[in-house]
Amino acid sequence: MQIVKSLLLIVFLASCSSAEEKSRYRDTENLERPPIVVVSPTKEQRTVDNSSIPKKKDKTGLGSDVYQNAPTQLTIKQPFGDAWNTLARALKQSGIKVTDHERDKGLYYVTQDTADRTGFFAKATSFLSDDPAIYLLTVKGDGEETTVTAAIANATEQSNATQSGTPHPSAEGAEELLQVLFKTLRDKLEEE
Repeated sequence: MQIVKSLLLIVFLASCSSAEEKSRYRDTENLERPPIVVVSPTKEQRTVDNSSIPKKKDKTGLGSDVYQNAPTQLTIKQPFGDAWNTLARALKQSGIKVTDHERDKGLYYVTQDTADRTGFFAKATSFLSDDPAIYLLTVKGDGEETTVTAAIANATEQSNATQSGTPHPSAEGAEELLQVLFKTLRDKLEEE
């Protein structure tokens, strides 16, 4: 009985299929086709950008673009305008406070606490110390190089510091100030 049922099922399935239906699925003319893209005979002109993005320096600081001539003088290998801005960044990054500046004269008036504040006792008593000294940074451009000199500001500019009986700052302070600036410019100056 099983064999008869299987034969009847095969005959029924064979009768359901016809030759026309098989050809309908083999004919692909009625299938959807992608649109035809018309290419214009003139080719579009392409522009090539040959400019390059300047490479970022691998290290911070100016390196050999800054050198120290004397204990209170350094030279930056930049024109005055660029050196002025570079020096402003270095002052800010060094923690040296700019009290006043005159760009047209090339002057920065700065203060720096040159006392050693590394020990616990020194930090704890720092509030008892007198006002820091005022130093004058003179920036002079000479073509592609700019010279920066440090000196103690004159007596009139020191009036705030001397009113409390503070002695005039020493030239060593100007040397230390310029040394801090030199190290920052050479090794630690970061881009903004």
